[in-house]
Amino acid sequence: MSGWTSRRRRARFHLLRLLLWLVSWLPRRLGLALFAGLAQVALALRPAAGQQSRDNLRRVFPDWTDREVDRFVRRNVAALGRNLFDFIRLPRYSSVDIERLVAVEGLENLERARRPGAGVICLSAHLGCWELIPYRVRTLGFPVAVVYRRLRDPDLDRYVAERRRRFGIETHDRDAGVRGILRSLREGTLLGILTDQRTRVDSVRVPFLGPEAWTPTAPVRLAWRTGTPIVPMMIWMRPDGGHTLRIAPEVSIDVPGAGASAAAVDRQLREAVTRCNAAIGEILLAAKEQWVWFHDRWRE
Repeated sequence: MSGWTSRRRRARFHLLRLLLWLVSWLPRRLGLALFAGLAQVALALRPAAGQQSRDNLRRVFPDWTDREVDRFVRRNVAALGRNLFDFIRLPRYSSVDIERLVAVEGLENLERARRPGAGVICLSAHLGCWELIPYRVRTLGFPVAVVYRRLRDPDLDRYVAERRRRFGIETHDRDAGVRGILRSLREGTLLGILTDQRTRVDSVRVPFLGPEAWTPTAPVRLAWRTGTPIVPMMIWMRPDGGHTLRIAPEVSIDVPGAGASAAAVDRQLREAVTRCNAAIGEILLAAKEQWVWFHDRWRE
């Protein structure tokens, strides 16, 4: 990268950071309304994203009329805008603010799943303001780490990672190997992994919200390797503007026995990933207006 290109990239980053800081000072009620409106403008400017949402919705809900689909897309985009505003405001929230903002349901499921000397694999999805999840779990006193894909802009990547570190959240680059992830799990850390998108990682094609979709296998393979439980947890914004974090019961998966054939291992892997998808899909459908329907989830 040339010096001029690098300086221009850094200038864009600092301008974005200043803009985010200014936006974070907006009164929350005003900011939620403003970003819901701005999201509608973004939808009009990016018709391809709206069309992808419609295609996905027709795949999952084939009985919906075109009018129902269009109305849902508008509500979905507004909800994404409101959740984006809370993501921008995260650096301004204290632990007390986050505790007040996010109600927790099903904490007993997490406590029941935890085992001495082992962490927990926390399955989640791009639903609601998903970035709030590790912050809220951290306020409960648990050590927390997240697996993430490094952002293309290195300055923005460092900025997001530093925001998390300041709150005591460890980060693991998904492409940097598993050594750090295994260490976190051995130390009893809650490890957050988002598995609801089509990514360039080892995956199997199993049902997701009905139709089959390529789904990452890493959580199941990690659970097999370490004996770590898998617990789904997802978040969504309520009509009153607060958020609810729901922690579901542990996903029951079978571990291949010693000497199991490759075919048997593959079958158990697919069954386990299917169960994981079913668990997060159940929560997702209960708050489906806040999922990223514009993602090309079911592409080959």
